[in-house]
Amino acid sequence: MRGRYNEPPSGFRAGWDSAARGRPAVAAGGRLGSSDRRDRIRTIFASALIGCGLLSACGPGPDRVEPGRDIILIVIDTLRADHVGVYGSAPHPATPEIDRLARRGGWFTETWSSAPWTPPSIMSLMTSLEPSVHGLDLEGDRLAEMVPAFPTAGSTMAEVLRSNGYRTLAVTAGGGAGEVFGFGRGFDRFFQPPDRPSTDVEAGVDLALEWLEEDRTNPTFLFFHTYEVHQPNTHEVFDAGADPVSKAVAAYASDLSVADHHLGRLFAALEISGRLDRSVVVVTSDHGENLYDRILAGRPVDHGHHLHAELLRVPLVVVAPGLIPAGGAIAEPARLLDVLPTVCSLVGISMDETPHQGRDLRPVLQGWGSAEPAPEIFSWAPLQGPSWSALRTGDWTAIESPAVSSDQWWGDVVVPPFALYDRTVDPIEAIDVSREHREIAVAMASRLAERKRSNAALRSELGAGDAIAADAADALRALGYLDRDPAPVK
Repeated sequence: MRGRYNEPPSGFRAGWDSAARGRPAVAAGGRLGSSDRRDRIRTIFASALIGCGLLSACGPGPDRVEPGRDIILIVIDTLRADHVGVYGSAPHPATPEIDRLARRGGWFTETWSSAPWTPPSIMSLMTSLEPSVHGLDLEGDRLAEMVPAFPTAGSTMAEVLRSNGYRTLAVTAGGGAGEVFGFGRGFDRFFQPPDRPSTDVEAGVDLALEWLEEDRTNPTFLFFHTYEVHQPNTHEVFDAGADPVSKAVAAYASDLSVADHHLGRLFAALEISGRLDRSVVVVTSDHGENLYDRILAGRPVDHGHHLHAELLRVPLVVVAPGLIPAGGAIAEPARLLDVLPTVCSLVGISMDETPHQGRDLRPVLQGWGSAEPAPEIFSWAPLQGPSWSALRTGDWTAIESPAVSSDQWWGDVVVPPFALYDRTVDPIEAIDVSREHREIAVAMASRLAERKRSNAALRSELGAGDAIAADAADALRALGYLDRDPAPVK
C-alpha cells in the first residue's frame, strides 16, 4: 500500500504539477482570497449564531444545522446499489469500509440517478437540475464534439459552497467527469489525470489526503471521483466462477473491493484526525451497470444505453456524526437531484436563490419529518440522446424509446418505442403492459411530455447560451462509450 502523502504514480504525474499549484484565488468574480475567505466565514458563523439566538440555544435536538462542516462527496462511478453490503443483497463482501461508514449515518434504499452514463448524471448531481435543463443531454457522439453551454443563472455545488466561504477541491479520474464537460466550475483546484491509470482510486486518495491536510481551519468541499468499478475490470479478488454471469459479477465486485479498500484509508484518516465528526460525508454513484440483467445490442455488460433500473438505481449514504443519527436504512425515495439541497441544508446554506429541482432530505435524515411531496423519478439522456426518457411513480415505470439513427453500437438497441411496467409483479421491468393498462400508459406519456416542455422552458429562463466546441472523443472512447463493436454473448 502506498504512503498517505506520496505523490501519485506516473499516470498522474502530468496533472499533479498544475493541480498541486492550484488556481489563484482572487476576490473578484466570486473567488475569495485567503483574508476575504476568513472574513466571509466569520460572517457566516456569526449569522448562524444570531439566527439561533446563541449556539447553546440551538440545542442538540433533531431539527438542526451546523454551519462550517466540511462536505466530502464521493462518487464511485458505475456502482449499483445492490452490490453494497448494507443494501442487503451484495453477491460478494466487497464493501466492508463503506458499510462501516454507512452505519454511522443513513442510507437511502431507493435512490435514482437522472441518467445512465457519467456526464449528464454527475452534472445533475452537482446542479440539482435535470439533463435537459443543464444541457448535457445530447447523444454520446455529439457530446464528444460539443458541450452545451451551462445555464448562466444556474450554479454548481462547488460554486454555491465557494460563495459561502468553502475552499473547493476536486480529485477526479477525468473522462466523463473531466473539465471538458464543465465540471471544473467553482473549484479552486481540479485534478484529472492525463490518461486513466490502472488504479485511479489509490493515487486519488493519496492526493485527496494531501490536499485536506493543507488546511484544517477553513471549511472544505472535496469532490472525489473514481472509475475503479468501471470497465475494464482489472482486479481478481473473488473467485470468478465457471459461467459468464458469475465471471462478470466477480470481476465487478473485485474492482469494487479495491475501491472500498482505498476509500477505507480516507475514512480512517478522517476518523483519526477528528475531521469526520465535523464533516458531512456522502457516498454515491452516478449510475449502475448491466450485469447480464438484459442483453441489448449484444452487450451483456455495459451501461448508458437504456433506462431500466439496473442502470439508474444507485447507493446514497449520508454520514454526519452528531448531526445525523445512526438510523440505518431509509425507505424514503431519493434522487441524486436531492443531494445539493440536502447538504446545503445540513450546513445552513439557503438554496432560495439557486435554481434547483431536488428536495431537501434533511428532515428524513434527522428523523423529524418527511420530504414532501413524494418525488416523480424522471430519467433521461442515455447515449441515444434526449428523445429517450423514463418516469417512475408509485408502482409503475414508463419508458419512452423512439428509434434513433446512429452508427454507434447503442444505435442497435431494440426496445419498444413506449413501454409500461408494473413493478408490483415485474420488478425487473421485463413485461410491457401498456396495452392492458392503456389509461395509465397515456397518463404517464402525457406527464413525460409535460416535463420535457417545462424543462425546456426552465433552460430558456435560466439563460443558456450556445454550445461550445469540445474534444472529448478520446476520453469517451477509452471508457467504451464510442466506436466499440458489440461484445459477444457467451
